[in-house]
Amino acid sequence: MKINQYVLGSLLAMSISSVAVAQTTANSGVVATVNGVKVFNKELETMVKAAEASGAKDSPDLRNAILNDLVIREAILQDVKKNNLEKRADNEARIKIANQNILIDLWFAEFMKAHPINEPELRAEYDRQAALTKDGKNSNEYKISQIILATESDASDVVNKLNGGGNFSQLAKEKSLDKQSAVNGGEIPNWILPDQLVPPLGETVIALTKGKVASKAVRTNLGWHVVRLDDMRKFKLPTFEESKGAISQSIFNRRKQEAISELMKKVTVVPVK
Repeated sequence: MKINQYVLGSLLAMSISSVAVAQTTANSGVVATVNGVKVFNKELETMVKAAEASGAKDSPDLRNAILNDLVIREAILQDVKKNNLEKRADNEARIKIANQNILIDLWFAEFMKAHPINEPELRAEYDRQAALTKDGKNSNEYKISQIILATESDASDVVNKLNGGGNFSQLAKEKSLDKQSAVNGGEIPNWILPDQLVPPLGETVIALTKGKVASKAVRTNLGWHVVRLDDMRKFKLPTFEESKGAISQSIFNRRKQEAISELMKKVTVVPVK
């Protein structure tokens, strides 16, 4: 059973002789005390629900594990306060950011309640994506690597180095503006359809043969792309059920951007020079 949210494992073997664990019903208020500090049932229920949302099944073993985790957390937090860790200057900013992240997640959750993702919307997005594959150029999907440079001159220099036997992966790590792919030697992790790429890139990828680098860099709003085709295969359209998770995540990400856009329309920002 995997419960990412909780500090389980060897910690659970700790002696908790200073802890009084209450023999309570599910609806009682207090489930344990740690050095006299109460641990409430509502905390336990909140974490049980979080575990269930991650795929765990409610059971006595799960509840005991979570209760032990709550006890350990409380013991650690008491020691944090005892040593004034939260008051240290280098920790205050980290604590503030962590609290802000929680509040931002709650804000997005409220937005999603008002703008839920429903089955017809999932189906419509699936149909839209499926329609893209009916175009002949999307009959194949591609694995590519890229190096993004700021100028055409920089890009030409990289192409020349590659033509001279330079190592694509090393050049990507050293020079690419796309730091996310650079750490993987320029490799884009997902299989991509041409229509999922900015138009000039899509046509360039289609024209390449496996293992080859485009002879010229391609310009987009991100910079100049030096592209290599790593692999290609026939695209097999997944079923709606197979796609629902990814489509839901895609719509969720779009919702987040919509929420931010709506908010920023109401915000006055004055840069301070």
